Amino acid sequence: MSDETPPDPAPAAKHGWRARLRWLVPIAFLALVGWLLVLGISEFNLQEMQRTLLEVPTLSGLGVAALALFAVAFTGLIDVAIARWLGLPIPAREMLRLAFVANALSNTLNLSGAVGSGVRLLGLSTHRLALPSSAALIGLQVLSLPLGLSVLIVATLALGSTPITPSATTRWLAVAILVAAALYLPAFFVLTSRRRLMRWLPQGTSLPPLRLKLTLALLSFVDWLLAAAVLYACLYVTGVHVKPGPMLGSFAAAQTLGLLSLIPGGFGVFDGLMLLALTSDGYESAAVLSALFLFRIAYYLVPLLAGLYLGSGMLAERLPVVARASGRLRAHPLFGLLGLPASLLAGFGIRVLAVLTFFAGLVLLASAAIPSVHEHIEVVREVLPLAAVESSYWLSILTGVLLLGLGRGIDGRLRVAYRLASITLVAAAALAITKGLHFGEAAFLLAIAMLLRARKREFTQRAMSLTSLTTFTWLAGLLVVVLAFFAIGMLAVLGDDSFDLWYFGIGEHSSKLARGLFAAALGLAIYLIWQSFSVRRPPLKPPERAELERAREVYLEHGGGEFAHLSFMGDKHLFWSGDHGPGKGRAVVAYGAVRDRLVALGSPCGPEAAIKRAILDFRQFADAQDRVPLFYEVLEPDLSLYHDLGFDLFKLGELAIIRLEEFTLAGKRWEDLRQAVNRSVKERLTFELIDPPFDTVLMSELERVSDAWLADKGAHEKSFSLGRFDADYFAWSPLALVRRDGELLAFANVLPPYGPNGTASVDLMRHVDGAPRGTMDFLFARVMQWAKERGYESFSLGMAPLSAVGDNPYARINERLAALAFQYGGRFYNYQGLRRYKEKFGPQWTGSYLAYPRGLWVPGLLIDIAALVAGGYRRFLFGGR
Repeated sequence: MSDETPPDPAPAAKHGWRARLRWLVPIAFLALVGWLLVLGISEFNLQEMQRTLLEVPTLSGLGVAALALFAVAFTGLIDVAIARWLGLPIPAREMLRLAFVANALSNTLNLSGAVGSGVRLLGLSTHRLALPSSAALIGLQVLSLPLGLSVLIVATLALGSTPITPSATTRWLAVAILVAAALYLPAFFVLTSRRRLMRWLPQGTSLPPLRLKLTLALLSFVDWLLAAAVLYACLYVTGVHVKPGPMLGSFAAAQTLGLLSLIPGGFGVFDGLMLLALTSDGYESAAVLSALFLFRIAYYLVPLLAGLYLGSGMLAERLPVVARASGRLRAHPLFGLLGLPASLLAGFGIRVLAVLTFFAGLVLLASAAIPSVHEHIEVVREVLPLAAVESSYWLSILTGVLLLGLGRGIDGRLRVAYRLASITLVAAAALAITKGLHFGEAAFLLAIAMLLRARKREFTQRAMSLTSLTTFTWLAGLLVVVLAFFAIGMLAVLGDDSFDLWYFGIGEHSSKLARGLFAAALGLAIYLIWQSFSVRRPPLKPPERAELERAREVYLEHGGGEFAHLSFMGDKHLFWSGDHGPGKGRAVVAYGAVRDRLVALGSPCGPEAAIKRAILDFRQFADAQDRVPLFYEVLEPDLSLYHDLGFDLFKLGELAIIRLEEFTLAGKRWEDLRQAVNRSVKERLTFELIDPPFDTVLMSELERVSDAWLADKGAHEKSFSLGRFDADYFAWSPLALVRRDGELLAFANVLPPYGPNGTASVDLMRHVDGAPRGTMDFLFARVMQWAKERGYESFSLGMAPLSAVGDNPYARINERLAALAFQYGGRFYNYQGLRRYKEKFGPQWTGSYLAYPRGLWVPGLLIDIAALVAGGYRRFLFGGR
């Protein structure tokens, strides 16, 4: 019998019930409200609702939106009052700004308080506040929000302003709910006076004083009163002139049930109950629903967009601080509960603009699909000729489709997309006026254009991927909207027996809509053509001889690491930091391209002070083309640079380095090499190391050996991080040759060290099938002797892939999978044999890593790099030359 006590299933069962209730409660509330609406509302007129919304004066609508923004901003005074009591060193302006972002998001996207609290926690952490202080502010703020609703309920009940209800039974039920909700007010005062219940306050902090509680109650009350004022204004501008008292009672009851429903913003529950209450009092359902729709736009959507926009800018201003703060918070259980990824919100401003651009196109197509108000068309027709009105309608559809597509370019921060979208939005705003006096639509389009203008500096990209999943997702959204528009147009045509495609008239909506299908098709074609030619990435040019010579000067002066010499294979491009031009930059990066990856081989080479700048420049260079920057085979001394610049790291294996001062053919450590040298005398082997240039006779001999080696191994030439047989490549370094009686048996090209602390090595090593045993060890021994005689300090034996990767229980899952490949993958690659062969020389092992942007799937990156080394995906998958 085990001594361990089996886990109690009760907590898991309780958690399961809690999770089910989290979904069942909202569904039950929505079903109940839906049933009440079916019973209480006999008919609904969509066209009347459209007319009501269109007749709302533009200035009145803007005034309602401004009041709503003020109402959401006012809530931040609660945060300011709590922060002052806690003594937090944050200016009131900063606190209000953070609170506005958090409240705007939590009003609409709230999930059990997690969104607003998570944003507050992240924002407060950037000010280097202790987590207990941040948690205290968040906790007291969450407790304070319902206070004002309780005060509002008490006030309405005291004044006799009961909710509007369809019957006496529902009235008593509503009053009972309000009385129960009003009890939160005394409960708050009592519970916050108990030290045991407030133990989450920072150590040494006293309980909230009565003055603070009264202040929070007053501020929360005004906050809820402002929200009710926004609803009242929406009702008033749509023609529903309800009395303030009954409206407040209905508002309080609907908001209470909306909170209890656990649905973010009480969406559906609050709206349905208000619609039921006001229609039962004799108001038109279309007018009430129009007011509720306007309330959702003004109090929820407008602040949400403003909050996302403001929040992204706020985080972008202090992105390094945010990165450090989120790193600290991830380990804290409170952030695990409330967390919001910093990168998501920091980049959300541009995503919001992209969605708004797409939504602008959707609005234009929806506006075209819905019949215009006849009176507006008549007014326009008095000023403009019929052809101009028809053209405005037609061009409005065309610009709408273009905006749908341009959302992808805005999301990709494309400069060319920003310019075209700005022009298109302004043109669409003008067309909205000329096609039917749609002032609200025009204001919305101009507002998006102004928001784009405010973020002009962030549109730095010059190209984007046309084959990425993101591009296909946006394109799918574009096609769905256009197809929906086509479906609406076809249904309108099929339902009209007197349809005439070429009849032009003010009230002939079906014919206009059918002709608009041609505009939609043309807009789609124009966008696809534009995308194919305007956002394509510029071709990457291979380096010329002069550029390679410049790179060698940098390597010789400042060092080239382990992989600098591979730049001369000609299969890699060169990126220069600074001005991005040969001779101008201070550091150079050799890189290859596969799919949308730019893979740098090793770290940048150049002055030590310029390396970090070169890494950042290369990342920005890749970002500008919507490509992924990778640094392949980065060694341990440089890892901190990549970590600081936001890269994640994956260990690829270890590099074996021999200190040449320790090299000698004596002793057990060098026994294999000593035996190979001794055996070479018996086998009549000779070693020769010759410098370029090489004559054609020698190149023919080398090619014969190389072809025989490839045929024997059933292999083909590699590239990128491995050398290949290439006369131009050989011309950059010496060749080590092993002959017997004048016949070439084996060769290797020697990689000279670069810089004061460079490392010598060999790259391409090939031999004929009949070469004596130990021929390559003999070659190795002689090359190391030559390097030691030249005064070089170290010699590289190359990589042992997957060596010492994931060999501890705390390693990441990707590295632990790699450890399994090292242990059991000998059938496909001799990982362990290669490690054992190099281990016998007693080298110093240096870890080699892949540095990649956070959030990418490592196996996919390794497959891409394998394809790059193989010479492309075709050769990687199917082999061949």
